[in-house]
Amino acid sequence: MKIKDVSIAKGNNRILLVEADDSIQRIVAYHLKKAGFETEFAETGEAAIAQSQNPPACAVIDLMIPGTCGLSVLKHFREHFFQVPVIVMAGRGEATDGLTAIRSGAFDYVTKPLDVGAFVATISAAVRTGQSLTQHVSEFPGLRDTQWIGQSSSAHILRETASALGATQADVLITGPEGCGKRLFARMLHHVSARSRGPLISVHCASIPGDLLGEELFGKSSGSSSDSFEETRRSGRVQMAEGGTLILLDVGETPLAQQALLLELLQNRWIHRQATGTSVPVNVRVMATSRSDLRAKVEAKEFREDLFYRLSALTVEIPSLRERIIDLPLLSAIFLQRLSMVRSGIIPQISNAASGILKNYSWPGNIRELESVLDWAYLSSVGGEIRVADLPPRLLHQSDPTQIHQGGLAVPYVGGMSMEALEKLAVQQTLALCQGNKAAAARILDVTEKTIYNKLARLGLKDSDSDVPVKGLKRGRKPKIRTA
Repeated sequence: MKIKDVSIAKGNNRILLVEADDSIQRIVAYHLKKAGFETEFAETGEAAIAQSQNPPACAVIDLMIPGTCGLSVLKHFREHFFQVPVIVMAGRGEATDGLTAIRSGAFDYVTKPLDVGAFVATISAAVRTGQSLTQHVSEFPGLRDTQWIGQSSSAHILRETASALGATQADVLITGPEGCGKRLFARMLHHVSARSRGPLISVHCASIPGDLLGEELFGKSSGSSSDSFEETRRSGRVQMAEGGTLILLDVGETPLAQQALLLELLQNRWIHRQATGTSVPVNVRVMATSRSDLRAKVEAKEFREDLFYRLSALTVEIPSLRERIIDLPLLSAIFLQRLSMVRSGIIPQISNAASGILKNYSWPGNIRELESVLDWAYLSSVGGEIRVADLPPRLLHQSDPTQIHQGGLAVPYVGGMSMEALEKLAVQQTLALCQGNKAAAARILDVTEKTIYNKLARLGLKDSDSDVPVKGLKRGRKPKIRTA
């Protein structure tokens, strides 16, 4: 993800309306002004992305805007300005697009023609939510815990490590697989450090090409003043982080030319102005994350050796979710609580069968994938419970065409099997998935619990509780065990 931690200015009441219809612009601006908001307009997707550099309190995006599509603009906000809530507008016949937008991270969607009262209320709720995301983490004790939550030994070690490193000013390299929480750990480390009152600025080194990365980090010259030799510059991310912390996301993807500039920053804590020959001192702490093996990149001549040793003096390795699967229930509870707060709904419970699938899944996308899965399941669930049917299909199947994957159980491809064999396999695997819980298996197979017992008897299968064939037994009666 290419998230830039740019805070919305306190008291910001600007609403960015991405809409090409001038009549809708006028109506929306009129009613938002009455509600105390200031409206800015963008008529194309490209214009909206350009204007997002000065983050609004909320963005309202018509999915059918010209140029870059509305969903792409939504993705831009979610990746770069996660704290800006986005509301999408769809036509009455495009409600499915609105649901797709919510799955992609939109705060809500509205349909046209607009119900102005409900529309303004939705914007007000979105702005309040966005403002809560900009408050200092210490104001939300529950949120502080979610910066690195869990009861596993690795979770305890990481919290202790953050506490120890928070007392220093040293630069830190944070490594680990994609989506495991490297950026979250960096944020936690910033918030427990003496720099917590300073800015926290991040830049994604992999998403910005070549010279543009240098400009993003160190600023860009816009010419010189006619009255002095001092050049006018746009401040870069390094200067924006003055007195705080700079996070270099995916530092291993930085081009070699820009690696030299990073090394100079780390060694000297200054920014060199080539045009004037001057150096500007900066006071920043640098945290870098990497999903790739930097040592291997050094050997491949893709990463400077001196920069590697400068960065890796203090290295923290974040484990994968699979390595700390014991934390999954607590993580799931926190994420579902957060979703319920944003969606103003109840906190759903996860059924035993669905929990089994989550526990046995391999989680290649780690924490980030868990959040995505729970978001999908939350929107799909009804009745306050997340069931197996509410989980994304990828958790139930794997790409290997010779295997079916259910909750970590691999079973042979079913092509060519008889119906009786298929039925037997379905009952066996579902009971194994549910750890012998016949009521849960019955819900998954969409049959009654009595039917499960009948099928166990008819197919000559064993009751997983007694390990004795069910055939000839009555439910609730213990089998007679002969003794010699």
